[in-house]
Order: sequence, then structure tokens, then C-alpha cells
Amino acid sequence: MTNKPDLYKLIIETANEGVWVIDESNNTTFTNAKMNSILGYDDNEMYGRNLFSFMDEKGEKLAKENLKKGDYDVSKTLEFVFLHKNNSTIWTEINTSPIIQDGRYFGALAMVTDITMKRNREQEELVINRNYRSLFEDSPVPIWDEDFSEVKNRIEEIRRKGVVDFRRYFDENIHDLLYCVEGLKVNDVNQAVIELNEADSKEQMLSEYKSLGTRKSLGYAKEQVIAVANSETSFQQEVELKTFKGNIRHALMKWTVVKGYEENYKRVYLTTVDLTDKIIKENKFLHRTNKEKEVLLKEIHHRVKNNLQIIMSLLNLQSRSILDDNTKSLFEISVARIQSMSIVHELLYQSKDFERIDYGDYLKVLISPLVQSIKPQDKEVKIDLVVNDITLNVGTSIPLGLIINEIITNSLKHGIKESTGRIYIEMLKLDNGKYQLSIGDNGVGLPSDFDVNETETLGLQLVSSLADQLQADLTTDDSKKGTHYILVFEELLDNSMR
Repeated sequence: MTNKPDLYKLIIETANEGVWVIDESNNTTFTNAKMNSILGYDDNEMYGRNLFSFMDEKGEKLAKENLKKGDYDVSKTLEFVFLHKNNSTIWTEINTSPIIQDGRYFGALAMVTDITMKRNREQEELVINRNYRSLFEDSPVPIWDEDFSEVKNRIEEIRRKGVVDFRRYFDENIHDLLYCVEGLKVNDVNQAVIELNEADSKEQMLSEYKSLGTRKSLGYAKEQVIAVANSETSFQQEVELKTFKGNIRHALMKWTVVKGYEENYKRVYLTTVDLTDKIIKENKFLHRTNKEKEVLLKEIHHRVKNNLQIIMSLLNLQSRSILDDNTKSLFEISVARIQSMSIVHELLYQSKDFERIDYGDYLKVLISPLVQSIKPQDKEVKIDLVVNDITLNVGTSIPLGLIINEIITNSLKHGIKESTGRIYIEMLKLDNGKYQLSIGDNGVGLPSDFDVNETETLGLQLVSSLADQLQADLTTDDSKKGTHYILVFEELLDNSMR
């Protein structure tokens, strides 16, 4: 069994701290292996040497001041600076305990911890922070010093509920988004931020920056919170800012998590580049370009309309020499079809919107001349038209107009046999975003075995083909007198027209 002196010796020799014993004259009487390794000497080189001989002049001065302050109080940790055998600086923390026997001071025992790496890191951070402060304040770029750590903590609270898709979650839970946004702290801003936001002082900027929000601010904040939730260490977006004087600024905002803070987001530097002048110049250029395009588009629609009218005129001239009524009727129907397309371009030429037309206005212009040109003189046909606040693009308007043209033509020629009749057209926008066209008459109706998708009639074959082009569902309703069509469709994208 190991006796107590041997046990104490074993503990001292294997300790993780340096053990250094000096006599009343501050000469070394004992060091353990750890102490020797801290300074790079062996026992023989350490033994008998004065404590201060391991220090330079500054280190000795600091040591004497600390020993005087500490008065060998073991509860106090003192800082000493030594020179390693290779002349490098060694920073240490020391707890000292006086050795006193019969009231007489015989020396001291010191427990020594090497803090050189820690002290070097602190010095490096001090230099970095000092340099940063200089760059921060003097930078012409607006810089915000922000703390996202609480935002990060609140996101993790939500994540523990099982949330994975934060974008969808925040779209549905605005209060939790606001909860996360409110965790943001602004530590500091530089002079460029104050000038960009037209603040009176840094104090006003730091205390009242939340009052600068616009209707778009929450959207910007949401994107930042999502970026943090996705562990992104950098983020940028173009934003619209309102200054303290009420002026609008456009800026590119970019933030970066400071190296070493990627886990907690405690230090985040945000820069804003003022894009206001650039945006104003771009808007002026776009406005001028759009004006030029408007003139060009007007000319295109005008020329297309004129060309279609020339074709209509040629067909009308040709039809005058035709004696056969059936053949003449075919010419009239062809003219009506071309007319339905020509009207679209005429309305677009007259409109300020070159992509969409008011479909109610379009049908008013289309239907009246169509009815007058086809219906017999001895018949009276009433048109009921209900189309409210519906606009459609060109790709949808033209095939839909041709469908309506064919169905009305068929009603006038074959459906309404009596002296009076009624044709109705109703268009609605459904809740699911689709459109529904209901069109029909109170005439004799269709044969009982009629299938609009299997007909051999050219006009109705065209209706079926155009319905396919619109990717629409076309059905008939034979529950009441007459012919009734229901067309459900979605507006085609511009590149969907085939």
C-alpha cells in the first residue's frame, strides 16, 4: 500500500497544473514536471534559480505588483508573464500560498496554469475589434451590427414543434413570424446608416429604427428569418426603405454572420448599398422603352386589323358573283370568322393595355353585326349578354371568340325557326380561378343522339377543335328547350396558344 508522502508526491508529479515552490528569497526549491514543461527547463535548470530570473523587466514589474496586491492570498488568482527557454512569452495564472511555520515565512507554493493561447486569442480579438471599429465608423457603406441569437432561439422553439417548411408555416402563422422578428437586436450602426436613413443622431437611429417600416418590411423580415432557419450564413435582397423624413430609398441589403458565430448568430454585420439613383435611372429608361414598344404594338395591331379587313373585303367582293346560296353562305360565315379576330386587334389598338381586352366590350362589338348579317329579315332575335369585369389575354380571346361566333351562327341559321327567338351569353369567373361560358338559344335544339365531339358539321367541328385548344371542358345541356353549351376553361398562358 502506497504511504501518504509517496501518494502526495505522485499527485504533485502528475498534476495538470504547474507546481512551483520558492523559498523566502524567491529562489526555486521545487518544480513538478508540468511546471518544467511550461517554461521548457528540466529540474536542474530550474532548481535554485530566482523566480524573477525567468522574467523580463516588464514581467518582473508586473509580478511584484501582483504579489504585493495578492499578499500571497491563495483565494486570489494572479497573472504572471514568464520567458520560455526559447525566449517566447508565456502568460500564466497563479494561485500562491505562503509557507509559514512557527510564525515565520519560509517561502511560497504556487499553482501555475498556462493561459498563453487564451491570452493570444484575446489579443487577436482585441486587435480585430479595434480595426473593425475603425473601419466600421469610417466606412462610406452603411453598416449595421446586429444580434440574431434570440431570433435563432425562437426559431428552434418552433422547430421543436415539428416544423420543417418554415416558409409555409410563417405564411399560415403570422404571429409566430412576428415573435421571431421581435428577437432581433441592433447593437450599433455607423455614420453612413444615419445619413442614409436621414436620422438626427445615432441615438435616434438605434431607438426608433422600427418606425421606418413600410408595407413591404414584414416580407423582407420573413425572408431573413427563413434564411436563419435554413442555417444560411449570408443573405441578400433588394429592399425599399423609408427614411425619418419620409423619403423612399431603394437599397441592396446584405448580411453576413461573423466567423465564429455561425452556431448562435450573435454577431451579424449587415450592409446596405443605396440603389435609389440607379433605380430612378432604370425606371426612366424602362418608361421610355415601354413608350416605344406601345407605339410599335399599336402599329402591329393596326396593321393586322387592316390586313384582316382587306381579306374580308376580298371575300365580300368575291361572294357578289356567286349565285349559289349555299356557297354564298359559306363566304359569309368565313367573313364573320375573320371579323371576330379583327375585332380583337381593333380593341387592342384602341386600348392602353396591349395584353388584355375587356371581354364584355369585345362581345358587344362582335355580336351585333354578326346577328344583323346572318339572321333572316323576317325574324326578331333578342340577345341577352351578361359578362361583367372579365378581361382575357389575346391567346384566350381569339379562340373563345371564334367558338362564340360559330355557336351564334349555328343558332341563327339552324336553331331559331320561329319568327322570334332568344340567344343568351353569360360568362362568369369561378372561385377556382377558371371561367365558365354558358351560351345557347331557345330554338329547336339538337338531335337526341347529338355529340358535340363527334359531329360532322364543319362549324361544330371547329367549336370542338377550339375547345381542345383552350384545354376546356365542353358539354351540352338538353334538360330544357333549345341548344345550350357550357364551356369551362382556364386562361391560356401567352405561349400556350397553338
